[in-house]
Amino acid sequence: MIDTSEGDATHRRRLAAHLDAMLALCETVTCRRVQLLAYFGQTGQPCGNCDTCLTPPEAWDGTLAAQKLLSTVVRLDQRGQRYGAGHVVDILLGKATPRVGQLGHETLSVFGIGADISEGEWRGVVRQLLAQGLLAVDADGYGTLRLTETSPDVLRGTRSVLLRREAPRVARPTRQSKRTATSELDTDALTVFERLRAWRATTAKTKGVPAYVVFHDATLREIATRLPTTLDELGTISGVGVTKLDTYGAELLEVLAA
Repeated sequence: MIDTSEGDATHRRRLAAHLDAMLALCETVTCRRVQLLAYFGQTGQPCGNCDTCLTPPEAWDGTLAAQKLLSTVVRLDQRGQRYGAGHVVDILLGKATPRVGQLGHETLSVFGIGADISEGEWRGVVRQLLAQGLLAVDADGYGTLRLTETSPDVLRGTRSVLLRREAPRVARPTRQSKRTATSELDTDALTVFERLRAWRATTAKTKGVPAYVVFHDATLREIATRLPTTLDELGTISGVGVTKLDTYGAELLEVLAA
């Protein structure tokens, strides 16, 4: 629809930027309310009620990917050049397109360093970095990318970047493909898992934090499977650090014993 818009190229680029902002809201791993307020230049606390607060999405450490992308923007800027997401992604993927060859960008040290990630995933990285304020679109109307004040923190490794991982898309899901993570649990473990999730939702709402701040689903699944009976046993489970053990350990054992 954007490509067939009656507006000029600048108008279409602006439409694409708005679309990316909307997609970034969809892909966020944090509170949607906080994300929406940030889009309008405001700050806020996690609501504890939206879907990402109540059911945290699967996330991955995108720090290295962010560093690769930001480094590409830096290398281009060192040449006095700025380009949009499509061209930057082509460089990361090592695509020898006519434009890349014409500009000599195959000689950049970052050429091809992102071949381990698909083009679609790279575009997701761009959108989420834009949403987190770690990357920005220049005001020139051409959709070119530039660094922000917080970008150097990522490049120096003093700030980590958490990105949302989307489930692979399939055209026509079969009964087998509809299995959820909970289907890997037996009946007894599933009952405990749902009880733990209910406890987590209540705890998160009471504390005014997203559910993932309390515990991720993976941690609750392991707890439901192993059924620890002591704090020492609970402390051996991935995701249960010293702080969380002190904060939630006793409550968790009470939930398991119920």
